Parts: sequence; C-alpha cells; structure tokens
Amino acid sequence: MPVTNMLFCNRKPLHRLNTRLAPLCAGVILALTLGGSALFSGTAAAQQVGAGAEWTTSGGTADGTRYSTLTDITPANVGLLKEEFAFQTGVNGSHMGDPLVVDSTLYAVTPYPNKLVAYDLNTGKAKWTYSPAVNQYAKGVNCCDTTNRGAAYANGKIVYNLLDNTTVAVDAVTGKQVWRTNLADPHTGVTMTGAPLIAKGKVFVGTSSGEMGVRGWVQALDLATGKKLWRAYTTGPDKDVLIGANFHAFYPKDQGKDIGATSWQGTAWKQGGSSVWAYLTYDAELDLLFYGTSQPGVWNPDMRPGDNKWGASVFARKPDTGEAIWAYQVTPHDNWDYDAISENIAVDQTVNGTLRKLLVHFDKNGFAYTFDRATGEILLANPFIGEITWANGVDLKTGLPDINTDKLTHQGAETDNICPSALGAKGWEPGTFSPKTGLFYIPTFNMCMSMHMLKAEYVAGAPYMGNDIAMGLGADPSFTGELIAWDAPTGTKKWGVKERYAIYGGILSTAGGVVFYGTQDKTFKAIDASTGAVLFKTQLECSTVGNPISFTGPDGKQRIAVFSGVGAMAGAIGGGGACHSNKTSTAIGGGEVHVFKLP
Repeated sequence: MPVTNMLFCNRKPLHRLNTRLAPLCAGVILALTLGGSALFSGTAAAQQVGAGAEWTTSGGTADGTRYSTLTDITPANVGLLKEEFAFQTGVNGSHMGDPLVVDSTLYAVTPYPNKLVAYDLNTGKAKWTYSPAVNQYAKGVNCCDTTNRGAAYANGKIVYNLLDNTTVAVDAVTGKQVWRTNLADPHTGVTMTGAPLIAKGKVFVGTSSGEMGVRGWVQALDLATGKKLWRAYTTGPDKDVLIGANFHAFYPKDQGKDIGATSWQGTAWKQGGSSVWAYLTYDAELDLLFYGTSQPGVWNPDMRPGDNKWGASVFARKPDTGEAIWAYQVTPHDNWDYDAISENIAVDQTVNGTLRKLLVHFDKNGFAYTFDRATGEILLANPFIGEITWANGVDLKTGLPDINTDKLTHQGAETDNICPSALGAKGWEPGTFSPKTGLFYIPTFNMCMSMHMLKAEYVAGAPYMGNDIAMGLGADPSFTGELIAWDAPTGTKKWGVKERYAIYGGILSTAGGVVFYGTQDKTFKAIDASTGAVLFKTQLECSTVGNPISFTGPDGKQRIAVFSGVGAMAGAIGGGGACHSNKTSTAIGGGEVHVFKLP
C-alpha cells in the first residue's frame, strides 16, 4: 500500500544538512497510510492605524499590521522589562495565535480541546474557563498538530473555531456559550485551525487540512446568531467560487470562465485542497476581504495536470456577498507546497511618487508581492531571501513566475536542491508593518529540500499527498532563520538579524520603536525597529510559536504578552529544544501566557 511522508528528513538527507538539525528531523517523520484512517492520533469604519489599549483580533486590527500605537516601551527602556504574570492554560502543545485583551481581561484559546480561558489582569488569576465539546475524531485527521490560531472579539463576544469545524461565540463577561455553528464533518477530512476575522457584523472563517483530499472554502456567519450567510469554495466552477460579473482578474492567466474547474483534469478539483487556514484581513475603505489559499491537492503534481486554480492563490472578496472581485494565482500548478497562505497586509504607501493602496504578501515561494489591492496588479515581486532555486523571478507583465524547469517535481523522480523548502521562505508566521518606520518586519527560514513524488490513492477522510521530503539548511549553514526589515515600495531588504534557531511565530512592532519576536531556543527578544540591535532577551519556560501582542494594563501602562508551548512537530522543526528539562523531557509541553511590563 502506498505510503507518503510529509516531512521525511532522513530518507536521503541533503548534502548540506547540518548535523544539529538531523536528530530533530528524525522526530518529525509523519508516515501516513493512504488506505484507511489517518495515523495522526459590525459596521464598516475607517481603517485603524494600529491597535491601542486593547487587542481584539488576530493582527491587532483588521488590516493585519500587528502594530501597536502604544509608546511606553522604547529602545531606551525595553531592557528593563520584567515578567508580571505567567498564566497557565492547562493544555500542552503548540499555542499559536494571539491572546486577546478586552477591558482588563486576557483571553487565551488553547490547542485541542480548544478551551477558552479568561484571566483577570487585576489579580493575575483565571476568571473562568469555557470547555467546549469537540469531536475527538478531528485529532486524527488534522495535518500538522492540533493547533488553534486564535480568536476575535466584537459586540461582547469572543468568537473562535474548534478543531472539529465548529465556530463558537462565547460571552466575554460570563464565559457562557452564545451560539455554536457546525460547518463540516471531520470524518470527511476537514478540520479548522485558523483564526476568524470579524467585520461588518459578520464572522469569516476557513478550512484546514488541504492534505486530506478536501476542498477548501471560506464561510461567512452572522455575528449575532451564528447563522450561515455564504460560502465560497476555492476550487470548482464559478458559481461555487462566487465568481460573477464583478470579477476582474488583472492578468490573462487568471481570466476565463470556470477555470477553477477547467484548470484541473476531470473532477480532480473536488479533492483540490486549496484550504484557507491562515489569516484573513479586511480593508474597510475598499470594503474588501483578503486571504490566501493553500497548495492544491494531491501534492504529487503529475496526478493533477493543469494550473489547478485556485490553489496557491490570493483572493479579494466583498464581505456582504462573498463575490470575488479579483484573484491572483501566485504559484500555478504548485509543485513544492508553496501555498499562498501567508498573511496579506493592507497598507497605504508611496510608490514611485504616488500614494498607493497596497496589499503586501510575503509568499512561501520566496518572493514579496506588492499588489495594488483594489485591482490585483503586481507592482513589485522581488525575492526577500537570498536563495531561491525554483524560479528566476516573476514577470510583472504576465504575472507568471519564470520557473527553473529542472526544479519541477515528478512521480518516481528525485529533485534536489529546491530552495526554499516546503516550510517556505516564510510560512504562516505573520510579519508586521510599522507606519513609524515604513518597514515590514518578516520572519524567514534558511532551508532547502529534495522531493520525491509518489503515487497516491484517494480515500475520503484519509491523507492524500504522495511525496517524500528531505529538508536541510541553505548554502550558508550558520543560521536557520532571519528577521528582515523590508521596504515594500522599493522591494528591498534594509537589514536582517540572523538567528541560529528558527523564528516559528509572529512579529510585533510598536510606536515606541521596538520589534518583538521569539526563537526556538526558548528566547523571547526585542530589537530596535530602526537598526535591528538586540535590546532585550529572556528565556521562556518553553519556546513560542505564538504571536506577541501589546496592550494597556489596568494601571494604564503598556504590556507585552506572548504564548509559550510547542507541539512535537513545531519543537522538532524549530531546532532548539522546545522546553526546559525541568518541565518536560519531550518536545511537547508549555501552555502559558507570559505578560511583561516595565518596573
């Protein structure tokens, strides 16, 4: 029976695989048998510049800048930060996403079983815990750890997704369930790990598990009642994708009737993956919802001839109806699991002397796409990492990548030295934009891979992949990750901070001129937003795969908070050992929210 490995690091190691990563990779082998069950046991308002006293949504604000307008913490005093609280969540595993802060209460969503815990910032103690019923079958069909990327707050409700495809709304004061809406059966292979976005009185959510032979979609719900409003699929005919008369793709390659179906062989689009599991953003002025889709399924590209739209694509939609306004396929016929799930940050900046409404997307494929977010035109698409071998660049006239054909993957063949790896030049780990400096701060990986494609068999609710992957460090093995400062209007890197251990979580920038992030050696740090100089470092109990936030405490002073806790997969990939030995001797551990303040 065919077997596929999602991360198979020691079948045939890359020639430059660094020895410090080799034992970690050995723990990341996820063998999946393809015959049977998986083995994995409001009203529109003016756009905000950044988050203020509260942090109410993933990304801080709907535009996804992850920027705090608070200024108490500066390069001059950030070195004095002390931990005020370390809240226990009571759940082990990868704590991704952002905590929320509303009215002196901090809210944390855990990995499966997806508890919601409210902590009183006055006392440092838990106020209540909401423990939903979650179908445990979902644990076995989710691709990559039983994570959750967070919640959103609006109109007195905390809204988030459960792994079993249920979206819940919880009263922010009492912790009582307000509504609960199931969106799919996990027995079909569908799960949900992404954070919702709330805008115009609606909740927007998407699917995970593109590796399970599913068909991705985005769903809108009514914030008040949880009623299902519209669903837009990412593959299939135009009526399913909600493409109509108002759809205007900028490039001819993305134009044509029903190409979400005709760019596939037969009905392969019905198992076409292309999930929406990362972060959504919203521009209130243009009234557009933005998101990216994951890789097309099956991973073996020889089994799905064609461009495979709309896998590895960026969409712009109207939130009221779901109708698509434009779309751009970033990596046609994705051979390498490059997806397009990285965040899409909406900012206004001057390009060539003209103020433009930009959408900036740092793709897993290694190119930074600066779009006109009203039209989908690419203004720039420059490489943001140093080693890209799959393509020579992106043609701005056609929107097509200039692919190196010797890096195309084929069934039964080995393709070596593909850069970046399937982890991406960056992955889901969200970057930040600071209007103070005009720069984006982006976490990147320095990893390449070899791929070997296998024949896969579709079984409903089971993994549908067909590949082996071997990952290793890039040509310069001295670093695993790098935090870069990027100027989007010119498409240039201003500076970078190389890290021995991976940056496997999000980035926060502040009006005080400080940037916060963590690395997979349990370090949480702050750097100068202008120079990259390290200003503050502390050791967490476990490494973080979460996204730092900033808010005002009950005393009116600025705080910084971040999750710690990683699962086996994230801990192994990270390369630094997930937790201190006095907590656990395995890669699994954590479950804390750390809050820092100045003395």
